[in-house]
Amino acid sequence: MSIASLYPSINPSLLLDFANSKVLDPRITFTRTTTATYYDSVTTAKAEENLLTYSQAFDNEAWSTTASTVTANSTTAPDGTSTADTLTETATTNYHSIYQINISLAATSYTFSCFAKPNGRNEITLVMLSGSDTAYATYNVSTGSITVAATTSGSFSSASTTITASANGFYRVTLTATAPSTSTATLAIELYNAARTYAGNGTSGVYLWGAQLEQRSSATAYTATTTQAITNYIPVLQTASAGQARFDHNPTTGESLGLLIEEARTNSVTYSSQFSNVAWTKSACSITSTANVAPDGTLTAQQLVEDTTANGRYIQSNSINVVSGNSYTSTFYVKANGRSIFFIYFNAAAFPTNSRIAWFDIANQTTQVQTGVTASITSVGNGWYRCSCTATANASTTTPCQLSIPSQTLGSLSNYTGNGFSGLFLWGAQLEAGSFATSYIPTVASSVTRNADAASMTGTNFSSWFNNGEGTLYGEMQRAQGAISGTNFHIVTVVNSSTGYDNYYKLRFEGSSTAKAALSYTSGTAQASFTQGTQTAGNFYKLCLGVKVNDFGFSSDNTTASTDTSGTVPLGLNQMIIGADVDGTSQIANNRIRKLAYYPIKATNAQLQALTV
Repeated sequence: MSIASLYPSINPSLLLDFANSKVLDPRITFTRTTTATYYDSVTTAKAEENLLTYSQAFDNEAWSTTASTVTANSTTAPDGTSTADTLTETATTNYHSIYQINISLAATSYTFSCFAKPNGRNEITLVMLSGSDTAYATYNVSTGSITVAATTSGSFSSASTTITASANGFYRVTLTATAPSTSTATLAIELYNAARTYAGNGTSGVYLWGAQLEQRSSATAYTATTTQAITNYIPVLQTASAGQARFDHNPTTGESLGLLIEEARTNSVTYSSQFSNVAWTKSACSITSTANVAPDGTLTAQQLVEDTTANGRYIQSNSINVVSGNSYTSTFYVKANGRSIFFIYFNAAAFPTNSRIAWFDIANQTTQVQTGVTASITSVGNGWYRCSCTATANASTTTPCQLSIPSQTLGSLSNYTGNGFSGLFLWGAQLEAGSFATSYIPTVASSVTRNADAASMTGTNFSSWFNNGEGTLYGEMQRAQGAISGTNFHIVTVVNSSTGYDNYYKLRFEGSSTAKAALSYTSGTAQASFTQGTQTAGNFYKLCLGVKVNDFGFSSDNTTASTDTSGTVPLGLNQMIIGADVDGTSQIANNRIRKLAYYPIKATNAQLQALTV
């Protein structure tokens, strides 16, 4: 016998398939008075890009030279590897350069960059050349200054340039310009000695590393290439406007997860993505702004770069008030950049010394926690992870939001001697009261509250499909993240809005017994109360409750129905509340509801089980 043959003989009078439809039924009243974030599975942004091949192998045949020679792997590069090459001029009068040809350009902005260090010559010129059209600038890589400002001729336009100190005595130089209409170009790095052409001495030159060409108006983090150019993409964290329901998706697989219903939360961290701001204290490290493309698709990710000391290496926000006995969750978006192990922690003044730290290894997607601490690590695409640490305060005082890089062993608290160039990319810090992380709430100069999602059906939008005499209620929802014990998480409630807790039935996840549950109350007295199995944070579950006079049944996840053969049905039900308790404001789902359905008959016990397979 097939499972489908055991389904009820009639179709559901209400079917809300949020995960597949990705729209809100017009009969649902939805409110949220603030913006909120989610993933839509469609929108991506260009992340790392390098349109040049063999970007740090200047001796490869992809590069041509004029009046110069290349010595491969001759000194230590900015990333600590022995991969920087030497470009040396020959003893002739000419341009002394290295270049790649036939680079396809569109009529838009490009940024050409490389890392350089003196080796007899202090200056270099970056050149974009397409026919007779040119953009160029000259840099002193000894003093970190610009010798010749960005200049264009012909159809190149809007040129600009930067020079920034890097590790091991290198500077990163950039040239940005808008290219002519679709064309091919030559990208060149020239030695400079008072002019672009001069008589070389046969010995002088510069060290070079990390050439990069990007189709955008500023440089991002360097991305090495060999045989192929690289263009990476990242799923973009979206912002829903006030009053807009969120149909959330797995950012890495694109799977539709359903309607996201969350309680109100406040991000108490200010300047949540601006770690260079004075609101963040830095110890034994520095912050480089606009270093990479962030999870929201903007060039706002920042780079934590370790110094060369052996001190404690961390960043922390301004202090935030906490209350003894309450749980708090601290969260960062993190991407490896030479370091992949770090820990998030609360200070010992507000939290127990041995119950306040969670370690993360994003290279292996593993965590380690102290007693009583919980942690989560979630991939959000292109090497970014959202990492959260939850602990319970034991004093009413203050704590900052903190992240530290220890020696690279999971569980280590030891300091180490930094190399001056490794670290992490960071974005989107959050500190919120609660036993699990909720969706990201961006802040600037002050804390920000995301108000609760609320969804319900009332009036004829409800009565047109509901049967007050009997019925079957189905729900499929993801269990909220965080600790199992504590608040219940409601999937769906049908209630008499006048009598509230006196007359209702519902599906929920129990917070105290870790069970999946269904309850039915009439005139304030329990008529049926069921619990089945257990639930694990982050997993989806199917629950189904049948209600009829002296005939109640409940099944979850293909479990034989639990039954109760004595009781009356609730009176005068007139409202469905989606993802919350009977008051519509408490014990909120705090996760994604995949599907809700209602049959205007009480399904048989076998049918209740079949519906949850």
